[in-house]
Amino acid sequence: MEIASGQLLEDYLRAAVYEPLGMVDSYNYRDGHELDGKLHRMGPAYYRRGSDGEWEPGGTPGGPVAYPFARGSGGMISTVWDYAIFAQTFLNGGIYDGIRILEAETVTLMTSPKIQIPGGGSYGFGWRLSNGTYGHSGSDGTDAWIDPEREIIGLVFTQTPRGRPSIDRFRQLVNLAIEEP
Repeated sequence: MEIASGQLLEDYLRAAVYEPLGMVDSYNYRDGHELDGKLHRMGPAYYRRGSDGEWEPGGTPGGPVAYPFARGSGGMISTVWDYAIFAQTFLNGGIYDGIRILEAETVTLMTSPKIQIPGGGSYGFGWRLSNGTYGHSGSDGTDAWIDPEREIIGLVFTQTPRGRPSIDRFRQLVNLAIEEP
């Protein structure tokens, strides 16, 4: 993306996605990032339980990073609201609040099967596909899915990458809560 756009990844995403959609709390973290005064709003990631069974903070916001540069496969920091805007943009075929960032054909291309996953499901471009839905999980315990047929967006934002809650069970409960006509 940097080669094609001639911009750093974080600059391109800010100009092409975050700013046009009004995603004011989203950015791609890199070493030395100022965090724009938002550090106090961020919680630590909980990687393990202590001897007492309670979760212990691991990585902390503003602390050392595994990769010193912004990248597409980890390091995005966002709020649930901003991510909901992003997901709604895909559900709407590339448009949100009158702003188009992707053509509908591009959304279809990105959310159609490209690689089959052993045991079922597949991947599109940036999305995991399964049973008519598509989604993406994050490195620190987040998960998002979009169900175009029922027009549902599901977002789970945790900070427990190694002790992930049962996201599949959460999806089942959401589906059970929806009354079909």
